[in-house]
Amino acid sequence: MILMLLVLMALAGCKEHTKESVEIYNPQHTEYLQQYGWHIGQYYSETRFQANTLQDYQEHVDKIRTEGHVDLSPYLDRDVIETGYVLKEKTDHYNHIVVYILESGGAIIGSYLDFNHEVVQPNGEIQVNAGQTTPMFPSNQKDEQYGIGRFVNANND
Repeated sequence: MILMLLVLMALAGCKEHTKESVEIYNPQHTEYLQQYGWHIGQYYSETRFQANTLQDYQEHVDKIRTEGHVDLSPYLDRDVIETGYVLKEKTDHYNHIVVYILESGGAIIGSYLDFNHEVVQPNGEIQVNAGQTTPMFPSNQKDEQYGIGRFVNANND
């Protein structure tokens, strides 16, 4: 009887511990994106380019300049960090929008958007189909020149 009472007391004192995910993003990035009306959904990537190495990634630098309208030529001799975040916003054509924020010397020097479509394959693998790269613009801007479609779920806070 005493043993059963001890077991019941032990079980009554046990609580299920659950882990709560807390996302912490660079506050400067969050503030910057909020100015444009965008909201971070999750961290995506970070690439660090050391001074005098951007020219080794000329195709990428050219894409950022031509499609994202960010000229990195003044920063070729400086360290540049490119951080990507998947945004909460989606369009009726693209469900995987990634913003890339470019920094040098602790200051934001530009940003651009990649509109992609994410598809879950029958085997459970996730495939991301590349869409369009565009300059940064406010999320409420109805700029159809890029053919990105109509925004849906844009107010996910």
